[in-house]
Amino acid sequence: MKRSILLLVCVMLFAITASGCSKEEIVQEERLVPVEIIKATLADLEHSLNTSGEVAAGSDVAVYSKISGRVSSIPVKVGSQVAKGQVLFEMEATEARNALMQSEASLTLNEANLLRSERALEDARLSFERNKELYDAQAISLQQFEQAETALINAEANLKTAEAQLKQSEASLNTAQENYNNAAVTSPVSGIIATMSINVGDMVNPQVSVVTVVHLETTKVKVNLSENIIANIKVGDKVPVTINALNKNVTGTILTVAPKADAASKAFPVEVAIENTDGEIKPGMVARLNLSTGTSKEVVAVPTDALIERDGQYTAFLVEDERAKEVQVKIGVTSGELTEVKEGISEGDIVIIKGNRLVGEGQKVKIVSELGGASK
Repeated sequence: MKRSILLLVCVMLFAITASGCSKEEIVQEERLVPVEIIKATLADLEHSLNTSGEVAAGSDVAVYSKISGRVSSIPVKVGSQVAKGQVLFEMEATEARNALMQSEASLTLNEANLLRSERALEDARLSFERNKELYDAQAISLQQFEQAETALINAEANLKTAEAQLKQSEASLNTAQENYNNAAVTSPVSGIIATMSINVGDMVNPQVSVVTVVHLETTKVKVNLSENIIANIKVGDKVPVTINALNKNVTGTILTVAPKADAASKAFPVEVAIENTDGEIKPGMVARLNLSTGTSKEVVAVPTDALIERDGQYTAFLVEDERAKEVQVKIGVTSGELTEVKEGISEGDIVIIKGNRLVGEGQKVKIVSELGGASK
């Protein structure tokens, strides 16, 4: 009998102990997970496109000689800063100088000839008038009068010839002066000499470029944009630009927008101008552009950290009745720290933004702070 009572007591003690363990496990399962939340709101989100392109000079000018000749001097070199009109190289100009002197002499001669012709015409006109009076008074014969008339006509013709010769010599002088001036090849723009393929003694001709001058106070980046973006790009728009090699952020300006797509790429070429007054940005560097392509108005937006991505699918955790609720979401554009939610979250929903990777479906949570609100 005593043995049976002892056995019953042991069974009861075991049952109580087991019951106590189960309650402890339940308490552990119901432990509250601390989370931070935010209420989903409506916001205007700017669309943007991140793309990159190669920096090019604002202008890249190939310099040609206007005449053929042999290079006699080169006062600059690759990398030299040059001003518009500054001499880049000179050619032997002996023949051009001689031609210029001959044209100047010819002009002087024809100017003197014109003066003689003008005086001769004046004399012929006076002689004609006197002979006409004498002829009218029957003091001279018709033959004498006709001789005076012929002399006047010849004098007028000689003057016209002298005027034409003077114009011809002036044109010849201008050509000779231009040829002589062209022996010194100058820069058409201010900039930096990027290439030079000549040496003293080389022959040059108008068909081959021998010097390239680049203008670097303004640089530009060319990118190709698709048809669904180009409508939102306008000349004059400002563009944030990052120069990777310099770790430098600058602001560019839309310079040109092609009115038609490139036949090969089916994209629209766009050029972005970047100020470069210090010359730090070099052609060939890579520039990353953040182009604004429109705005989504009054859309549901949540912090990007609130979204969890798995295999291309996005989920988020809401708080309902103090418990976590997992929802599938469809996202739209991301702007800054906010992402548009097209499906799965509505305005006013309480969204977990911190602790969302530590909770599971239906798990009880403790809200420790609310973005823009106080702790609970």
